Amino acid sequence: MVSTKTVLPRHKRVDDPPRMRLTERDTQVVLAVYEYRALRREQIERLFFPSRNTANERLQRLYQHGFLERRWAPVEFGQGTSQAIYLLAEKGADLVAQQLGIDRGTVAWQESHNEVGSPFLEHTLMVNDVRIAVTQAASQAGYTIEKWVKEEALKETKDTVQVETSGGARRKIAVIADAYFVLNLGDKRAHFFLEVDRATEANKRWALKAQAYRVYTESGKYSERYGTRSLRVLTVTIGPKRLANLKHTTEKAGGRQMFWFTTLEQASAGDGLLAEKIWEIAGQEGSNVLI
Repeated sequence: MVSTKTVLPRHKRVDDPPRMRLTERDTQVVLAVYEYRALRREQIERLFFPSRNTANERLQRLYQHGFLERRWAPVEFGQGTSQAIYLLAEKGADLVAQQLGIDRGTVAWQESHNEVGSPFLEHTLMVNDVRIAVTQAASQAGYTIEKWVKEEALKETKDTVQVETSGGARRKIAVIADAYFVLNLGDKRAHFFLEVDRATEANKRWALKAQAYRVYTESGKYSERYGTRSLRVLTVTIGPKRLANLKHTTEKAGGRQMFWFTTLEQASAGDGLLAEKIWEIAGQEGSNVLI
């Protein structure tokens, strides 16, 4: 039997891990990892735990007992300690099926889902940073997230529009956001597409995307699909310079009040994503409150 005080290896499971009793919070953690696809330790801590030590201890148990898989984020410039990234594992998928009351074969996970490259993983984690910020800000304000549709689901039912390129050619563009979500504010609902930007997209491609959103709403295809004319396209990017670049590119592509921009740092600070002046709007100067 491995002692609970034994330092366990970071990169492999031991044959006889310390005993654990699966708690309700453990179950919620596993369900969250399934829903979000991948979560860093600090993201799970924000959602469920009062301290880093408590989070680390429970996550280590969930990993060692086969409910979660984990990878390690790369360390920049060889300094510091990498942070664990948690994904679903086989026993976790069994638990998901049990908790959701579904057949194990219908759980939308298989082992190959964990074999993804760093760009995909980093993008997913950034989307999840924003989702957690929205969740916590909505809770603080007394709102509810009525719906959150992930990119994978949007791809399955995607709409396309025709846009004009800078060279005058016509091009078909699929309208696929990183997420679509609806906030229930009590007396009304607010609808959003979410774009997270890691500065990997060229200006020309971003301009086509902005045009596609504009054509999508103006053509009536958006309201036909979602049953509303209400929409804001929220873009969360890596920093102020990139924000200014994207805003300028959007404005040149004809984008205006529908397009809102902020940085990940501002979006993730406290619960202010909805209620603080952290958003810039295409075609306008100054900062604005989202709700």
